[in-house]
Formats: sequence, structure tokens, C-alpha cells
Amino acid sequence: MSADHLQFLKNKFIEDLEEAEEEHTGENEIPLLSHFLLIRGVLKAKEITSSTPICLKNCLYDAMSALEDCVVLSEQHEPRKKKDGPMRGYTLAEHWFMYRTKRLLLRIQRKLGQVHHHQLPP
Repeated sequence: MSADHLQFLKNKFIEDLEEAEEEHTGENEIPLLSHFLLIRGVLKAKEITSSTPICLKNCLYDAMSALEDCVVLSEQHEPRKKKDGPMRGYTLAEHWFMYRTKRLLLRIQRKLGQVHHHQLPP
């Protein structure tokens, strides 16, 4: 049961990220996209089985929430030119949001990499 739930969350995050990538490209790119792509790579490499710890659920919920927040920020913000740089034109509050979100995404990536499958006794 928990493996099915985790697999659903994993697939949902990957699908949501692919959809967001298609909608927000070029000048209106999602903030912190490279971190989301790293998490997607870790998730694609990770196999969900019945022995996968359920604590992975919180990481997936946090990643989906952060993705949603970054998509909303991207939609609210005016498109930037490439010469402006990736961080130009944001308010101080938006910079603070991105700083906290980046730290969260790094923590999620680290936790996903550390989750080990526990062997169940036969």
C-alpha cells in the first residue's frame, strides 16, 4: 500500500515538472529549475518497492509544494532577458523565498540520496 502511494507521488512530481518545463521556457523559466531537475534524476534512478521507507513521502510532498510555489512565482514575474541574469529583477522577498526554497531542495535531494531500502526478514 505505501509503495503504491510513494510510486504515485514520484510519478506525479515527475509529470508536474515536465509540464511546468513545457509551459515555462526561455525568458520565463522556473526559478531553481536545475535543482528540480537534479531531484527528478534522483527519483528516476530510485526504485520504489515495499521496503522503501515511508519517510520518503514527506520529501515528495515538499518537492511538489516547492515546484508549485516556483511555478506561481514564474507566472507572476515579468519575463527577463538572458543578459539580465537569472536573479535580476526579483524583489528582496522573492530572493529570500528562493534562498529558503533552494535550501529545502538541497535538503530533499540529500534525503532522497540517503534513503536506503531496509531488508525485510523472510
